[in-house]
Amino acid sequence: MRRVRGKFHWRVGALATGLLTATAWAQPPVPIPPTGPMPVGPVGPGPMVRGGGSAPRTAREIRHQAWADTFIGRPADFVEPPVGYYLRENFNLMRSKADPHRFTLYRTDFLEGTDRLSPVGATRFNLMAARLSGWMGPVVIEWSPEHPGLAESRRGAVVAALQGAGLPVVPERVVIGPSPYPGGYGEDAVNYHNVMILRDAKAPNSYTLSPISSSGFGFSGGGSGGGSQ
Repeated sequence: MRRVRGKFHWRVGALATGLLTATAWAQPPVPIPPTGPMPVGPVGPGPMVRGGGSAPRTAREIRHQAWADTFIGRPADFVEPPVGYYLRENFNLMRSKADPHRFTLYRTDFLEGTDRLSPVGATRFNLMAARLSGWMGPVVIEWSPEHPGLAESRRGAVVAALQGAGLPVVPERVVIGPSPYPGGYGEDAVNYHNVMILRDAKAPNSYTLSPISSSGFGFSGGGSGGGSQ
């Protein structure tokens, strides 16, 4: 019985020694922090004492800190952003790129040759006025170099409408400038047209017909089948 117990204790001791050795190999040793006085600061390893510095930690506190750093880790080294952080950053980037368009009134937003808003332009103006409190940039009126004075007249009408709605908008914030999205080029339009024609030609061979177009949800010749009965 004693031999069995001796073997049992020897095996347990060897197992514990192997675990400690594996742990030591898996992670490098953590340096033990100093025990002397620490410089003055808002946070220290021990309680602050009068005259600056902090109280020296006991040997037990040092061993506990070293054990926690080795087997638990330092919480400051494992800080992760909350769930949805990167998705929110992506949405903010897309919103920042769309804001110049949302706060621009184009030529098509006005009636031809006048400073009055079209129905589509009036809708865009109402949305822009509702979002203006969260936008720190300018309000752009698309210029019209071929009609001198027209863009200036539209700018004055927009400033008067915004101030008449009770929005604290200074006139200098409404500016005249080109469209931030000039559109596609003529040589690109030819390529896009050819691509669309090619896709339309390949569509019947690439995609199956809908159930309605196939006459009877997969049944061919439903009328003749009814007449044969």
